[in-house]
Amino acid sequence: MKKSLIALAALAAVTAASAQSTVTVRGNIDVGLTAANVNGTKTTTMTSGLASTSKLIIEGTEDLGGGMKAKFYTETGLLATTHLGTSVTSSTASTTTYVSAEQSSTMIGSRGIYVGLVGGFGEINMGRIPHQTGAFGIGFAGVQNAFSNAVGAGSAHPGQNSDALLTSQSQGRANNSFLYTTPTISGISAKIQHSLGGGTGDDSAGSRTTYVLGYSNGPIALEAMASERSSYAANATGDANSFTPAQTGAWSAYAEGAKVSEAAFGAKYDLGVAVLGLGYAKQDSTSIAGALTTLSATGVSVALPVGPWTLVGGYARINPVSNAAAYNSTSFSGQYAFSKRTTAYAAFRSNNQASGKDSLNIIGLNHVF
Repeated sequence: MKKSLIALAALAAVTAASAQSTVTVRGNIDVGLTAANVNGTKTTTMTSGLASTSKLIIEGTEDLGGGMKAKFYTETGLLATTHLGTSVTSSTASTTTYVSAEQSSTMIGSRGIYVGLVGGFGEINMGRIPHQTGAFGIGFAGVQNAFSNAVGAGSAHPGQNSDALLTSQSQGRANNSFLYTTPTISGISAKIQHSLGGGTGDDSAGSRTTYVLGYSNGPIALEAMASERSSYAANATGDANSFTPAQTGAWSAYAEGAKVSEAAFGAKYDLGVAVLGLGYAKQDSTSIAGALTTLSATGVSVALPVGPWTLVGGYARINPVSNAAAYNSTSFSGQYAFSKRTTAYAAFRSNNQASGKDSLNIIGLNHVF
């Protein structure tokens, strides 16, 4: 009898343990040096998160039984250099702007925080979720972030360049967001994301809906995306800034926002000896007054794995908003893997714009933990 009770107690303990959440802590630290030359003005800086944004991820799952799991995810940005802020805050008392003492991107969950369910139906998440608009970047696999934080958005890599940057990519994460991902069938999957607007008296103002269709089979990877954000009127309270209604409360100030339609496509083919990539992105912005602005970018890339090295070249043709004429952007990068966790990298990018020339060199070290 005693042996039976002990066995039952042990079984109960194992069952209880298996029902607990499995929590994982991971992330990476990336620090590098940048040397920029914009129309003859040279700048050298140390920057956190060049090849991969420095971050801390805490995530977990719980087995609910019947093939269903609950999950949570938090991703927090880290500044591994100064830890001082670079975000600009607007005062509602005047038009004066100033640099905040702490970087808002280092707040817990700044890069995403959500909860969801996973099962045979697919996956659904709710919270602050990254915009599902990375189709262009699939054509620059492995290196599209190499310039994203170098010296600001204006010195970013093709596909993340300030002139070719989709609005949703620049915002990074969608607040008040739902994301549903279908199961993958024969290599095909789809995503639907909807973000509530939250404008005063109208939750549809500033809302965004995104559709993604992907295909992956062996050496081939394809992804197409379409997204639309509704327009919203300016809040009359305080000084207008760049925030959307979804990013602020009804009492905060935000500028008028245009209706934005986005589309992107990316393709990647792994030849074994090299990986070929192609990307296209387009954005139409229509103001409340009806003025239309269009920008687009087309890019190609090739990645060559050579032992511990990965060498990548990228080229993009950009039709910008800020310049009168289209221009070319060329980039080269090399990554050296000391191990599965530690990688050194160096990269060069050059833009030849109508407004002038600029170039950027970076070198850095990334460690994953």
